Amino acid sequence: MGRHKREFTPRVRTTRPLGVVQTPNKAPSTPLAPPQKKDGEWFIEAPLAARLYQKSALGRIDSDGGCFLRNEEILFCHWHRHLPLPSEDWFNECVKEDPNVVARAVAFDVARSGGELVVPVENLPAKRGFVTAPTTWALRWNREQNFTKEAPVAHVRWAWTTDDVDWQELEAWTRQVTSDGMLAELFVIDEELDVTMYRLTHADISGNQRLWRDMKAAEQQQIQTQWGKRIPRGDGWYVPLTGPWPFTSLGIEHLSGRHLRAEEGRWLSCLISEEPIGNDLALYNDLMNRGVVLRPGFKYGSQWRIYDAAVGETHAPWLLLPVEQAPITWNAACLSVRLAEGVHKSWVCAFEIEKQWSYLQVQRWLPGR
Repeated sequence: MGRHKREFTPRVRTTRPLGVVQTPNKAPSTPLAPPQKKDGEWFIEAPLAARLYQKSALGRIDSDGGCFLRNEEILFCHWHRHLPLPSEDWFNECVKEDPNVVARAVAFDVARSGGELVVPVENLPAKRGFVTAPTTWALRWNREQNFTKEAPVAHVRWAWTTDDVDWQELEAWTRQVTSDGMLAELFVIDEELDVTMYRLTHADISGNQRLWRDMKAAEQQQIQTQWGKRIPRGDGWYVPLTGPWPFTSLGIEHLSGRHLRAEEGRWLSCLISEEPIGNDLALYNDLMNRGVVLRPGFKYGSQWRIYDAAVGETHAPWLLLPVEQAPITWNAACLSVRLAEGVHKSWVCAFEIEKQWSYLQVQRWLPGR
């Protein structure tokens, strides 16, 4: 059986050949001089240096009016500013000395293709007083900003899809960046040398459901009486009902009764008996006390899907995994985020930090959106 005729046009993958200019702008009548070595770095003399720095935030300005370019900036200027490479074998030598120049060059080029100003932290003058985290690669300004006068909007870092994810460190970085009033952004480079951009935030998970402590004593007693009639089934319980079930965020209604999962039943038993909540229920307890509804997320590769209102009134805004179950590589993490966003949800990783729960949210992001 033959394949159906495809009606869509495949996306053209970006390539960046060396020696080929990518910009439609006309080349200068006098060819530009290539970067030269100075004090172990690549140097551009004035007046070209001033144009690159002042108009495009490229390079680190020198006292004599020239500027130093990092390797990724040389490649960007080669593609978009008609700048010759230092030599024919320059890039080969760069890769031998620093294999990650490939990732940085691709990320730098893609990030700037939309007009955003991405500036490596090594280029930032000390007098500006920027405080950056050790793992921050660059700062980003929006295209309409004046980078010499205005503060940046984001810290940027990058990773290969094959890199392991240190979720604890990533959460700490995000916390530091956002506490300074900036955005935390991550550029992930895949094996096709394509870039997917992510924005990291802390999700404000909350809902409008009634809490146990807000119920009247009569309602709590009614739930206790009904729970006392529970019948084990599988890992959970079936609670036959002859009246209403006041705790509507707990369990599902089916077969003229209420069905509670194992975690729901254990948690409810602790509430009724006023016993301490165990560590195995600490995350569940924190979420339930935020007034949300928790339903299994196995269809979406997560621990729970989380509703901020009654199921049936709204879609679940979040899919959540505790950090112990989170993907260990960016390849897997990107898959989880893509799956979540494919069903219009945000992917969240949960951490317990000094007896407080933190919810790191990872969302895809594109410049200009």
